Amino acid sequence: MAIASRPMRGRAWALALLAAVLVVLAFVLPPFAQPQGYHDFADRRAWLGIPNYGNVASNIMFLVAGLAGLFAMRTPAVRAMDAAPRHAYALMFLGLVFTAFGSGFYHWAPSDGRLVWDRLPMTVVFMPLLAATYAERLRWRSDGSLIVLTLLGLGSVIYWACSGNLMPYLVAQGGSILLILLALALLPTPWTQRHRLWLALACYAVALGCEKLDLALFQATAGVISGHTLKHLAAAAAFFFVVQMLRRQQPKRDRH
Repeated sequence: MAIASRPMRGRAWALALLAAVLVVLAFVLPPFAQPQGYHDFADRRAWLGIPNYGNVASNIMFLVAGLAGLFAMRTPAVRAMDAAPRHAYALMFLGLVFTAFGSGFYHWAPSDGRLVWDRLPMTVVFMPLLAATYAERLRWRSDGSLIVLTLLGLGSVIYWACSGNLMPYLVAQGGSILLILLALALLPTPWTQRHRLWLALACYAVALGCEKLDLALFQATAGVISGHTLKHLAAAAAFFFVVQMLRRQQPKRDRH
């Protein structure tokens, strides 16, 4: 189904132009190396033979959220969606399952080499979410955009691993969130419950804040829990809102 109105077409082209600009910026901005202090997490305690237990074990919530999402794909509310957004959401939840293992692998013994296996599946979370958001609003029928966006995300991590330049990955992650926010604000959806995406993005913002306050939160809780562990929990909570959104969604009625 084509975009019906001229304003909608204009917004879609403007967003496409912004996406193109972001791709260019990823390679013209000054190179940025991975700060080695990133691996210096506040909570290094081991338990049950697991090093960095809090940051490793908290990844279980990504696994739970991913599996809950994959089960949700079988519900009638989701099966009623067009194939393109449905496939994008399914890949996002699958990426979330792999993120649980990739992040756990990284936090077991943090290093640049292991961080690659954390970030690769993460791109198979936020890039399919970007594809799903636009596919349902612009009535995309093909999975082509999902494939392209996912490959761009994976490529940004591989590029960093080979070149040491993290900038394309940072632009891919930050740019996808920006484009999702703009889609929510500017492009109407044929489905209800999409306000829950705002709640999911709010959880993501909380997760970023917790990451920055890793040591401060660890000290504030008297060593009970670190900011990075809380980051994992807040980020996983975001996807439970997405699961709830998909389970409860209904087609909007035509008001005309």
